[in-house]
Order: sequence, then C-alpha cells, then structure tokens
Amino acid sequence: MPSRVPPIARIRLARAPLRLLVVPLLLVALGAGLTAAATFGPMRTLEPAWIAMVASGALLALMALVIAIWLFGIRLDVEEAVVRVHWLGGERLHPLVPGPVTRVRLRGDNASSLRSRTGWLGWTAGRATLRGEETIQVIRLARTRTAILVPTEAGRLAIAAASESELIEALSRAARARQRLEELAQPMRQSARQASAAQVAPEPDPTAEPEPHVLTGIERAELEERLARELQSGAAAIAEVAPFAPAPIASTAEPAAEAIPERGRRGRATLRIGRPRPSAAFVLLPLLATGGVWGAATLGGRLPEPGTDIGRLTSLALVLAGPATSVGAIMARAWWPRLVGVVVTSGLAAAVFVGRALLGP
Repeated sequence: MPSRVPPIARIRLARAPLRLLVVPLLLVALGAGLTAAATFGPMRTLEPAWIAMVASGALLALMALVIAIWLFGIRLDVEEAVVRVHWLGGERLHPLVPGPVTRVRLRGDNASSLRSRTGWLGWTAGRATLRGEETIQVIRLARTRTAILVPTEAGRLAIAAASESELIEALSRAARARQRLEELAQPMRQSARQASAAQVAPEPDPTAEPEPHVLTGIERAELEERLARELQSGAAAIAEVAPFAPAPIASTAEPAAEAIPERGRRGRATLRIGRPRPSAAFVLLPLLATGGVWGAATLGGRLPEPGTDIGRLTSLALVLAGPATSVGAIMARAWWPRLVGVVVTSGLAAAVFVGRALLGP
C-alpha cells in the first residue's frame, strides 16, 4: 500500500502565460543590457568591472529562469484533510477546517479589493490582504473575475481555478471522505477503549478497594499506532470505492452575501503595521543614478581613460554602485523586503560620491 493516500483531485489553475513571464523577461532584458554594456562599452575584457557586469547579467538570467520555473510549476491537489500546493522542490499544506466555501468577486462591479506584492502584475502567489482587513493566502495566476475562498487552519485560501465547479466538487468529495472517516473511527475508538478497559480492569474484590489503572506510554502508543493504521486503510478504501455525492458545504454566494465578522466591522479602528512592500521600480534607482553619472562624465570629458588604473577603479565603482546594487535590491525584495531601503540607499550614496569625484572641481 502506498505511504500516502492519493489526492482526491488535481485542480487545474487558471494561468496567464504572458503575465507570468513579465518579471522573467524584464530580468532577462536587464541582464542582456548589462552584458551588452560590458561587451561594447569602454571596458576591456577580464577587467574587474567587466567581470562584475557580466556576472550580474548571468545572475539576472538565472533568477529569471528560477522564477519562471516556479510560477509555471505550481500545482494544487485536494486531499481528504488538506489542500496541497506544491512546486518544483517544495510544497505547502493548508489543513482544511469546517466552514463555508464562498466565492469572492475580484473584478467588475462590486469587486472586493485584493492587495498583494505582485498584484500589479496580474498574478498573486502567497499572502494578500482582502478588503484591507483580512490576511489570506492566494493562488491566483491570472486576472480572473472571481476566486473560491476555502477555510483552512491558517486562514482562508483563495484559489483561482480554471474550473470553479471542479474545485467545489473536489472540496465536496473531501468533506464527504472526512465524514466517512469519522464514522469509521468512532466504533474503532469505542472498541479500543472497551478492549483497553477489559485488559487493564482488575477482578472485582469486595474486600479490597479498587485501584485505578493508568495506561502506560507504551500501551498508549500501541493503541494510537493501531488506530492510525485502521484510519489510513479506511481512507484508502473510501478514496477508491466510495460513491461521492454533492456535499452541502459548497456555497457560491456573491460577495454581497459573504459574511464578514461583525466584530471586525464594529470594532474600533486599530493601527496595523505590516511588512513593507517597496515598489519594483524602486530597485532601479541605483542603476539610473550611476547611468546619469556615467553619461554626465562622458559628455563633460571627465571620465578617465579605460586602460588606466583610475579608469578601471572608476568603472568598478560605478558597476558596484549601480547594476550590482540593483541586483542586490531585487534579491532583497524577494527574500528580505525590509532591507531593500538599506541596499538602495547604499548604492545611491556610492553613486553620489563617485559623481562628486568625477564631476567636482
């Protein structure tokens, strides 16, 4: 028997390939620009500045490839107790909890606001804020008009499926499977309790006082292991032969009918300080600043000769203050958003010092 019960259904996600390729294509274009500037610019081959620019271009191309593989490799499976989101090299589990499955409108009239870090690109994969007050997880790889909200232990999960009816049917089957598992587990638990009571209960002695017996850790572990095996075998049997009927949990109400907690509406306004989300254009400021310094020095005839030591050091300083800082800011925005400001400010300060040295009196 397999170690893991097969999923009830694999849900096809709505995808917009052109929108998903915007970020990878921008990174490839930036990397190609850096490589072209190193090849056709005033720098000589194998100079430190030339190596830095070529390495930055290759790093950007590699980042574009990784992002494209991650976006196009996202898959979603519905199992008996969890929604499994997995991609190449990783996965995330969203345990299901009892609650209404609703539909939220994200485009058109009476659309609910959904704010996320990549929402301006037309796709979201991760944390987002719904209606400015509820933090949810979102799997939306296209600008769909609606999404299905599924209750999980860590909050609601918004899924933009290619077929919402297919997703709702899979969730209904999962609810039915969980219900049957509970029905199978109930008599097993009762029989286990009766068996353990029969094994550990002493013979009644009218002359002696009864002494309560507590299960040892080994006995309790054996009972839990046996119950887990029986539950797993029952889940496999249900997934293979049980006829599924539409479950009553699927609700496709429009956002007007979707209930928002009253305490969230009537409660006092509170200040929420979330994770900073710098704009994507912010990371290009060091590149623009060093490009302006380079252009001004070239037009003014203040740029040192490329073959000299001063020319090499100047080129290296401009590369580190501009393209290398932008690459570092892009990486920080992906993994450490709070450090983007520090990285960009450092690059701008370095560009100012280099510009002062080149354009000063």
